[in-house]
Amino acid sequence: MTERGLFEWLIVTLLCAALATAATGGGWLWRMDQVAYDAAMSVARPAADPQVVIVAVDDPSLAEIGRWPWRRSVHAALIERLSEAGVRSIVMDIILSEANSADPEADRQLAEAIRDSGRVILPLIQATRGNAIVGEAPPAPIFAAGAVGIGHIHVEFDPDGIARSIYLWEGDGEARHPQLGLAALQHAEPARAARYVAPAAAFGTGWHRADWLRIPFAGPPGSFRYISYADVLRGDVDPAALRDKVVFVGATAVGMADSVPTPTSGFNRPMPGVEVNANVYAALKRGEAVRLMPRPVAAALAGGIVVLLMGLMLRAAPRSALVIAFTVSAASLAVSWAALHMAMWWFPPAGAVLGCLLCYPLWSWRRLEAAQRHLDSQLEVLDRDAAKLFPAMQVELPPTHAVDPLQARIRRVNQAVRRQRDLHRFVVDTLDHLPVGAVVTNPAHQVMLCNLEASRLLEAAEPLTVARALKSLEWPPGVPTDGGLPRHDEGGAAVRTVELDAPNGARLLVSVAGLVDSAGRPIGSVFGLADITRIHDAQRSREETMHYLSHDMRSPIASILTLIEAEQLAGDTTASGHALLNQLTRYARSALKLADDLFRLVRADAIDASQFTEISLATVMQDAADEIWALAKARGVTIAVQIDNRGHDEGYVRGDRDLLRRALVNLLGNAVKYGRPDSTVELALARERDGWAVSVRDHGEGIRQDLLPRLFQRFGRLPTAASRREAGIGLGLMIVKTVAERHGGRASVASTPGQGTTFTLHLPALR
Repeated sequence: MTERGLFEWLIVTLLCAALATAATGGGWLWRMDQVAYDAAMSVARPAADPQVVIVAVDDPSLAEIGRWPWRRSVHAALIERLSEAGVRSIVMDIILSEANSADPEADRQLAEAIRDSGRVILPLIQATRGNAIVGEAPPAPIFAAGAVGIGHIHVEFDPDGIARSIYLWEGDGEARHPQLGLAALQHAEPARAARYVAPAAAFGTGWHRADWLRIPFAGPPGSFRYISYADVLRGDVDPAALRDKVVFVGATAVGMADSVPTPTSGFNRPMPGVEVNANVYAALKRGEAVRLMPRPVAAALAGGIVVLLMGLMLRAAPRSALVIAFTVSAASLAVSWAALHMAMWWFPPAGAVLGCLLCYPLWSWRRLEAAQRHLDSQLEVLDRDAAKLFPAMQVELPPTHAVDPLQARIRRVNQAVRRQRDLHRFVVDTLDHLPVGAVVTNPAHQVMLCNLEASRLLEAAEPLTVARALKSLEWPPGVPTDGGLPRHDEGGAAVRTVELDAPNGARLLVSVAGLVDSAGRPIGSVFGLADITRIHDAQRSREETMHYLSHDMRSPIASILTLIEAEQLAGDTTASGHALLNQLTRYARSALKLADDLFRLVRADAIDASQFTEISLATVMQDAADEIWALAKARGVTIAVQIDNRGHDEGYVRGDRDLLRRALVNLLGNAVKYGRPDSTVELALARERDGWAVSVRDHGEGIRQDLLPRLFQRFGRLPTAASRREAGIGLGLMIVKTVAERHGGRASVASTPGQGTTFTLHLPALR
């Protein structure tokens, strides 16, 4: 990815993470968080406490006993029934804040029943005037005197009107009254209630609250066991069903119950207040409470989730990124619900979900923009290249103007594809109509490209059979191979040319070169195959003709020289006749040398690399120096053989010993003839990067730079005084050049007028 792409990714990540952090920390999406909480609470709910029973003032009870409010003697009878059944606690969620002056006898009976039971807890409510809280409304003193506990029944409503929490302690001027469920726990199980300590005394005006608690509801309304008030009064309930139970008594009938909507209500079914108090009791008994994750921690977690998502989407494909975005969003909800279910911790997920859902469109937008920029730039490159490559193929392309930029890009892509198809067709047609075969392989020697001529020459049509045919060719011993195909040196751009016999008997000229990419790494090989059967046959015929011709020329010339030498030995010729014989001798020797040079040149041209043997250049140099010694001695020239430290041990090549010696003899002979008399000719062997260099240096007149290219031409005599002074026909250096090239090397020359000339044979080292 480019630096700009990483920068844009970082910007999108920071933006989405900041939004998720701010939304979570600032509670911007509280309504969505509450919806998620309610759904999680409906799923992750504990089991209802079997020790809790609700005696309900329900519709059947109203039908049987009469309209509400009932005489308080009825409540006294209920308390007596429950006490006789052996309940542990009786929690009266029925308001008794005033005495009934119209029926004091019923109040007395109820007060005696409360006192005699010794297990009744009564409710306390807020005293209000209009919408203002003006104080407390505790049970009337006649009833409070016999109660074992008093608790408030106030429930907290969130802004959406759902009751999700309570305060454990409330009161006017001081938070001293426990919640009704806590008051019941203090009586039923004092040891467990001891962990809920009353707040420190803090006197003041107004209504005070302390120890906020989110209620972990046990389920929807009706999760606890309900028993009808009338059934208990009639004695229809088995005492065993009530024994040692904590009984909550309250109204559930339609129209009279203080019902409230809760997270688990569902379908607009409110929960009676008596069941809310039962849920509070059960939660306190279990020691459970829903704890809200601190805002900074929740905000950091939401931001971390977004950063994780962006990290996953950084290298994901667009389809995978969409799946990842929804997966991480769902995982945020799952983590929130799992934390609530397993640890009673609530993490508000709305901010994290919002950040995750924004990540995909924003990041996809930036990726699409980057893709469009890259596509436009590449299309521009293709358009420019199309104007440079194959001008004859250029065609008038339709305009790409469109109202929709996307459609314009699609048209440009279609044009580029059409152009590439035409180019591909042109290249394929060109390759198939080449007069030579072409094969391209990758580094694993698999055929990537093969034209029709190559398939014909190798008698193979499929890429696999073409590769097998190439590997089956008998490569010369001097050609290093890897997997049956030539191996290239580091960088491998040099072209290696060999002659081979095809499976069908044809003679092939095979050229092999390595392919490298822009960084210089090898990416394959390219093979060129040419059928040179006719050329090979013609060359062989020419060689035979030249061989016979040189032989037929040499024999009579040798006979002439013999006759001349015999006539000179007779000694009876005149002075003019002796001069004529000397002139005839020079002409005959020149013709004999011409025949010998032609023979050597023909032999060099016809050299067979498969017949090469391993030879030492140091030995060949010494043999050449010995052969030229007599000529050098006559001119007072010293031959200095210089071989570096590795030359004797490592100076080996594959080649023809006689031809290499003849090439060095030709160079040494020229150096002796054209160098200064009584000078030194240096014959040196030195190591090069990929081979050996054998150089011959003289200290003669030197050669002008403009004449150097003519040296290695056939019959290339230079128009210099030294050339005119020495006899020759200009084949010696041609033989040197041909021998060097047939050995896979080359010949070079360097000269400075007035300082001498250096000829060098560059030969590949033995592998």
